[in-house]
Amino acid sequence: MIRERSLLIKGLIFLLAVFILNIPFPNSAPLINSVFSFLGLPIYGNEETMTGFYYANNAWAIILLISLFLLYKSLNRHRLKLTILAAFIVTSGPGFMIEVMQKTVLTGMYAVSYDAENSSCTFETNKRETILTGNCKLSFENHRSKPVTFEVAIDKRAFFEDEQPFLQMMNKPKLHTITLESKGYQTVEITSSVKVADLPSKLYIGEMNGFHVNIYQNGKSVIYKH
Repeated sequence: MIRERSLLIKGLIFLLAVFILNIPFPNSAPLINSVFSFLGLPIYGNEETMTGFYYANNAWAIILLISLFLLYKSLNRHRLKLTILAAFIVTSGPGFMIEVMQKTVLTGMYAVSYDAENSSCTFETNKRETILTGNCKLSFENHRSKPVTFEVAIDKRAFFEDEQPFLQMMNKPKLHTITLESKGYQTVEITSSVKVADLPSKLYIGEMNGFHVNIYQNGKSVIYKH
């Protein structure tokens, strides 16, 4: 079954590295993003908005291809099936592993997941068009049996420059404190208002979704990416 043991060992080492670098913890972004940040390398083409060429993801994909090639070349029986199985495990396994850990081992904010698809913010000015009020409905799930309290901030990144101030205003004058009840899916509502004159751009009514949120607890933070 094994054609060349040395290639197999190299392939398995690369596969293990790919698996670890794809773990979405503590943030929802894969661990390779944190590695790039630690090394001072750019993660995205545009770091400020988190858009453009995704350097970290492409580096991960290259390592994945190398590992699968080594595995395929090291085998002489069932190599296509085993290579496909390995690809499935390293791409899907990390997310599944963290989900299981959230339900069994992790506590506090680390046991919380964020549902970006069902979260949105609406903005509307008053009749005199002097005050802009933002209302956000954020959906979370607490996977543990104990209630958890944390602070939440909406991240302005991944939005155009003229849209960023409206999301950023939701974090003023201070971050919003949220308490999730034990084990369940909840949608929480936060509201903030600001004078229209204090904003660099005018927005009279609008809606945004697909944004990042950061949650904080005891001086630690987690970034939940859409």
